[in-house]
Amino acid sequence: MSIPRTISYYGWSSLAIDTPDGSLFFDPFFRHYCGAQWFALQDFLHAKYVCVTHGHEEHFLDVPEVARRSGATVIGPKAVTGFLRRRSGLPDAQLATVEPDGASLELPGFRISTFRWQHRDINLFKALTKAVFHGNATQLSWAWSSATNAPFHAPYTGYHVELPDGRTILNYNEGFNTKMTDREIADLGRRLRTDVLLAGMQLDFVDDVARGARALDPGMVVLYPPHDKFHAMMGVSSMPWQRFADTLQRTLPSARVVVAEPGTVVDLDSGELLPARQAMAA
Repeated sequence: MSIPRTISYYGWSSLAIDTPDGSLFFDPFFRHYCGAQWFALQDFLHAKYVCVTHGHEEHFLDVPEVARRSGATVIGPKAVTGFLRRRSGLPDAQLATVEPDGASLELPGFRISTFRWQHRDINLFKALTKAVFHGNATQLSWAWSSATNAPFHAPYTGYHVELPDGRTILNYNEGFNTKMTDREIADLGRRLRTDVLLAGMQLDFVDDVARGARALDPGMVVLYPPHDKFHAMMGVSSMPWQRFADTLQRTLPSARVVVAEPGTVVDLDSGELLPARQAMAA
């Protein structure tokens, strides 16, 4: 029986590309956090490769344990792999350092290229000060942990993955925001052909997701909410997910648009939804 090629969403920014050649994860994260936990460590132990998009804690803190328990190779810029070597004791054999823009890495079953993206502004000092002033213990814990337990200032790294059959998957993560210029996005679309786009949707960046997708022109878009619970902790909210999906569908009428929830599995061959992975109670 052949193993299906799928995209799976595990909540936060955790996604996996599952193929007969193994599983490639982005930002595996499983701990109870901001009042939510959808999956557990054992759900990530089939990882063969782990790509880290940046060093904020909700993208990074569980990477060392996943790597230790699964034996996966962790891929990321020097700030990420160096941190894992120094602070987590991961061996060099499990670390693949790449430049955050324009690097290529050939792996069995996956050809990976990197690109830079822009993150919305976060002022860590301001967040710490605000948390102390308002007595927000959860926010204070996040700000302090981000400053001490993760490579917070690691470059924002996007990953373009090509499978052996030529299909391509691009994870733009949180790059859809007002910081990304039309020129930057258009250049990315010229450089990296994209069949499947993995796109973070959050806050009021509806038009930014649409203009990014227009430039990349994928046949399928998987939208995922990277920070829904985190933003609730911070006291902010996002536009409804359906508004993101409807705007994107108008922008790319022929594309297949999927709004992912934790547990969503998409078949890469047909674009159809498969039975969801069993998520824990949030």
